[in-house]
Amino acid sequence: MPVVIDGKKLYRIGEALAAAPVSRATYFRWLKEGRVRDTHYRDRNGRRLFTEEELKELKNQAQRLIESRQPRLKFDE
Repeated sequence: MPVVIDGKKLYRIGEALAAAPVSRATYFRWLKEGRVRDTHYRDRNGRRLFTEEELKELKNQAQRLIESRQPRLKFDE
């Protein structure tokens, strides 16, 4: 369930990764590689909170990965 802070809907990291769907390991690897930007918000414990725009970016990156891994089928005639 998203958190609303200062009128902004923010998603906890578990919610964002489940919605993408991306594993924690993949997300942190993408951060290290610069494929995705780090979040702008953190909770009081330092955990990442995703804005709707950041969640959309994460979903787009995951979709690109899925599309690039689709096998090309060849049919013999």
